[in-house]
Amino acid sequence: MTPGVFITFDVECSMGGAWQNPNLKPIPPRLGMMGEYGEKSYGLPMICDILERHGVKATFFLEPFNNELGYPGETEPVCRFLVESGQDVQLHIHPNHVHYGLQREGKPYDRTDDMADLSPARQREMIEAGVQRIENWTGIQPIAFRAGNMGASKTTLEALSQVGVWMDSSYTFPYAGGQCKFPAEEPYNGSKWYGDVLEVSLSGFQQLRVPKFLPAAQPLDLMGASFGECRDAARMICDAGADAVAILHSFSLFRWRDVQYNGGRPNHIVKRRFEKFCKWLAENRNQYPARTFSELGRMVKEDGYEPRSVPPCRLGNLPRSFIRKVVQGMNNIYWF
Repeated sequence: MTPGVFITFDVECSMGGAWQNPNLKPIPPRLGMMGEYGEKSYGLPMICDILERHGVKATFFLEPFNNELGYPGETEPVCRFLVESGQDVQLHIHPNHVHYGLQREGKPYDRTDDMADLSPARQREMIEAGVQRIENWTGIQPIAFRAGNMGASKTTLEALSQVGVWMDSSYTFPYAGGQCKFPAEEPYNGSKWYGDVLEVSLSGFQQLRVPKFLPAAQPLDLMGASFGECRDAARMICDAGADAVAILHSFSLFRWRDVQYNGGRPNHIVKRRFEKFCKWLAENRNQYPARTFSELGRMVKEDGYEPRSVPPCRLGNLPRSFIRKVVQGMNNIYWF
């Protein structure tokens, strides 16, 4: 079975500095998810338009706990928009969203944004509530999950299994042993079973480390890596026999002036990377088919899909990495 390439989006709202400054509010879905500025939408509508133009589908891991941030009823329309656009919606959770809601109500709460820091029972409770919200909004039960910050562990996988979510995409070897709570030993790209849960790793690549400038490994993130790096890494992973998974966020294609997301404007560099990646997939769909997690679920159940994991690939083009890092730095300047 030909390995595939999965474009994934974490659909979420930033806390907007609200934990640090009680005078600030978390970012609403109309900004963090939809990117609405006047008559322009630089978030999910722009993303879905690019996907549609290239005939590519993506998986959107959606954070459903925005009522708790003070925006009741504003996430369901976002979820419905994605489904009506023909895209795949799965579950994404930042525990701090729930904890912020508890704080607003004067109730006890944990100050952590990592699922793996919570008790197994609390993880299961939160996942079950998130599944129920998306199912109520769409009539579709999520079968896949990604933890905010990749902050999951094997305990999280056990909680997922208990509520009927049987795929996860939280592991990524560049962050393993750190913010990703899976062990750092035996890093891999691709997928493997952990009991009843299929872990489909967020892909990464190794690169020449330059202290304080280039880390030893980089996720397949089109915000932090160039199109050429993401294309080459995806190609190498698939050619080795495993699935490749890339990541962006609902806010990846625009930038803003301050922590409250004022002054949104297109991020032309990341937008071009994404467009080129979609174009490459469209032109090479037979060799590197673009897939979604819903499609993968069907393949596991009906087509005898067998997961495969492979050692991390290495990209050795130091000049390209250096140029990308310089461009990233310039792109962080709002008026650039």
